[in-house]
Amino acid sequence: MVLISCDKSEEAIQTFNAMVDASNSSFKDDKYSMVFRFSNDNGATYVDYPLLEKGKSYKAKVAILEDGAPVDLPCIDIDWSTSNPAPSGETSANVAEFTVAESTQIIAKIIGEKHYTQFSPSSWTGDWGGDEVGACCSGTDANSIRQDPSNANKFIMDNFWGDGVDAYIIFTPSTNNDDQIVTLPQQVTSEGGTASGAGTYDQCRGTFSINTTYKIGGKTYNWMYNFHR
Repeated sequence: MVLISCDKSEEAIQTFNAMVDASNSSFKDDKYSMVFRFSNDNGATYVDYPLLEKGKSYKAKVAILEDGAPVDLPCIDIDWSTSNPAPSGETSANVAEFTVAESTQIIAKIIGEKHYTQFSPSSWTGDWGGDEVGACCSGTDANSIRQDPSNANKFIMDNFWGDGVDAYIIFTPSTNNDDQIVTLPQQVTSEGGTASGAGTYDQCRGTFSINTTYKIGGKTYNWMYNFHR
């Protein structure tokens, strides 16, 4: 709950409360770590306790405290409709616009935790860490991923399996959360191994994972390859 009062008049804003309803989400055990952030400059900056004036618009969003610092949760869907007054402007996954009233009760109900974001090829280039998770392998491989100039959905990593060799992956443009597919087509690397695999990506969170198989030196290695910034 957040209580905010205006500095212009003791009677201008009587009450201002805000709460996150995470009861039906995986965040239910983190409810005491959920906080609101507010902006009265159209989203340019957000603060914990803004100076609000009755009749003016402001934006609200939800964050979670990590090591005492608020971290945005952009990849969740929130129902703001039970707030009183209801949002007066545009709402998105994690932001709603309101008008300051005499009495306000903001309710942010988490209803979805995989907010869909349209596929954006350019977001997958650059420096990544690839965590190897499996009985055969461990550690994090630093990879620089570049886009194939002839195929916008094809990308090449430069340090597959930490061996300093190239391997290419293909992202399938998606239409919803369930068809965000990435594949490691069967291919022979420059060190003579045969790599293959398939997995999923999350455009909103900017991560992808591939269930990987690598055959080299007469042996077969299997691991989950989790890529993150």
